[in-house]
Amino acid sequence: MRYTTFAIAAILSLAISVPSASAQKLLKTDGWGSLTGKVTLDGAIPAIVNLVPKMKIHRDGPICCLLGKKNEKIDLTWVVDPKTKGVANVVVWVRAPQDTYLAIKPAKQKRKDTVIIDQPHCQFVPRVSVFNPVYFDGKKEVPTGQKLILRNSAVVAHNIRATAHPIYNEDNSFNVNVPAKSEITKTFNPQPLPVKLQCDFHTWMSAQLFVFNHPYYAITDANGNFTIPEVPAGAEIHIMAWHEGVGYVTPGGKTGGVARALKAGKNVIDFTVKAP
Repeated sequence: MRYTTFAIAAILSLAISVPSASAQKLLKTDGWGSLTGKVTLDGAIPAIVNLVPKMKIHRDGPICCLLGKKNEKIDLTWVVDPKTKGVANVVVWVRAPQDTYLAIKPAKQKRKDTVIIDQPHCQFVPRVSVFNPVYFDGKKEVPTGQKLILRNSAVVAHNIRATAHPIYNEDNSFNVNVPAKSEITKTFNPQPLPVKLQCDFHTWMSAQLFVFNHPYYAITDANGNFTIPEVPAGAEIHIMAWHEGVGYVTPGGKTGGVARALKAGKNVIDFTVKAP
């Protein structure tokens, strides 16, 4: 199955499942399955934007920016494999129907891992990340234990301006300076669409951070492939996909995603996307 979108999603869309304060109904499912697929580009691959000219005229260029790896010196909005046209950095996730929530196994309700977004030179690494600080138990959001670290391992200072959803993260947006060789710990609430990170010192720098209240998500790799190893099966759910260059990677850019009942075992869904 393949889908194409040309639309750019509105920032206030409520497509990510963020339960209200009231109790939700557990979606009745039957077993577990996996979800895999590939996102490919339909049409010409966007030209690579070279950031070196901007870095050369910046005061930090010679001592930091120009010392980065090759992929730290180009714009990473579109990362496309030239052979297969697989599109990297597409976030794929599943969403329960309205007023319901997905079951989460006890083993996945607690996490000991840490999401780290670094600035080794003059690029956020990785470009796209997902943070799962809480899970929803039907009545409230419970901490998972996963942490978020925003790191500056560069030899120069960076600035991080985080723009979060004004309703879901009213008090969590910030704009702070991060000294060289230091890091800060922050958190966000689950929200529709990603938190945008930018550096005001090096204005070409940006990154996207999705915040979910469940573990059913993946980010496409350099070849455009993704795998969500375990998802609830036996009930219709919504399969969502988003890329920063176009918004929702679903038919017509619909914010509701693709409604589909997954089966126990392996499920496959592919998407195509067209650059604007």
